[in-house]
Formats: sequence, C-alpha cells, structure tokens
Amino acid sequence: MDTKFSTPIDQLPTFLSTISMVGDDRSAIIQKLREAERKSPSVYEPTRELFLTVLEGKLSFEKAMVQAWRVADYTEKKCATQVLEASKDFLQNQRPAYISRLSGMKFTLPNGLPLAVSPVWIRHLNPDRLLILHFWQASFSQWQLSAAGAVLRSALLDQLPQYAACEIDFISVPFVETANGRRFDKYSWTKLRPLNESETNRFWNRFLSAWTDYQRGPSRVIRLKRGPTLFEP
Repeated sequence: MDTKFSTPIDQLPTFLSTISMVGDDRSAIIQKLREAERKSPSVYEPTRELFLTVLEGKLSFEKAMVQAWRVADYTEKKCATQVLEASKDFLQNQRPAYISRLSGMKFTLPNGLPLAVSPVWIRHLNPDRLLILHFWQASFSQWQLSAAGAVLRSALLDQLPQYAACEIDFISVPFVETANGRRFDKYSWTKLRPLNESETNRFWNRFLSAWTDYQRGPSRVIRLKRGPTLFEP
C-alpha cells in the first residue's frame, strides 16, 4: 500500500453535490466533505449524454437504449439503462428541441464562499424551459430540493434574468430500495418550493458549521492501492 496525506478541499463541488451533503448530522456532512477529496469518476456522463440526445430528437428512445447497453463500463451501463428505462414515458412524450448549457452562474454562501451553479440546461421550446438532471442513486429530501430551487432562482435573477421566469423540469431518477429499481420524478418550481432568504441562510449555516470543523481538522493518512509489481502477485 502507498500512503499520502489528505488535502482538504478549498473549493466547493457543484451546487447539487454540495446540497446533497447537507443534513441534520454534522459528522455526516464532514464525512461527505472528506469523501469529496478523492474525485470520483463521472459514471453518469453516458446517461446524461443519451438523455439529452433523445430530448433533442437526435436519437430515438429505442436507439438510445441500444447505445446504453453497449456502454463498456458495467457501472455506467447499469446507470444508463436503469435511468433511461425509468424515464421512458417522459422522453417519448417530449417535443424535440435544441438544448444549450447555461454557464458561469455562481451563488455566494453567507460566509462568501462561491458555489458554481452547474450544470443547468435550457430547452429552446416555445416558451423556453430550464432543465436540471439528478441521476444519483440517493434521492434529495424536500429540504434539499427547496434549497436547490432557491440557489438556482437566486443565480438566475442575479446573472441571467432573461431565464428567471422560465418553468423548470428538475428531473430526479433515484434508486428505490423497496422497488429494487429507479423512480422517475419531475419537479416544477411549484413542487420545488424554493426556500426564502432566511430559510436559505439557515440551510447554508448548517453546512458552514460543518465546513469550519472540516477545515480545522488534522490531515489524515490515505492508503492507496498499487498495481502488482514484479515482487507482488
């Protein structure tokens, strides 16, 4: 085993990743921040690309499923096939439209930390519709969904006001243990119920309390697996 010391992150992950960390248990938030020190592979990228391609009308749902089953990596394939199958009704009943990505949006936490509000897409329908995709296995709590809505609305009003009045499709396809499969959920602004300013500050202060403890914590040893050498099996 090789070893190295952990390096605390000094920049926040994207806003959905950061919001997913926030809960009632401060120690759990700190643990998730530690886990974020080791960048994990983007297992959802093939899923996201296929999902958007179908929405744009560049690929039929059936052909997208064929492509999903051809994904080489097992975890990426499993995610793509499960998410697409759960989203079948939505994908097959949407009008095709060009999709572009909104870039550069930021939100500032109460202590001044910048949070990248990305990825967010706009579907160029008539009228335009905002799109957010959340394909992680764990679902968001209503508190987290409302915080995400508040962050996005604030960033839009401040930086891209021309899109602030657009309706949103916040797509979440979590894994449900009791059903042993994925569940398709679609949230509008009404269902997101964005937090007001004081509620948003309360949400982020919960996170920042854990963030301060995390930053003050001692360095930890991380053990890294090495590949086999001439002297090891």
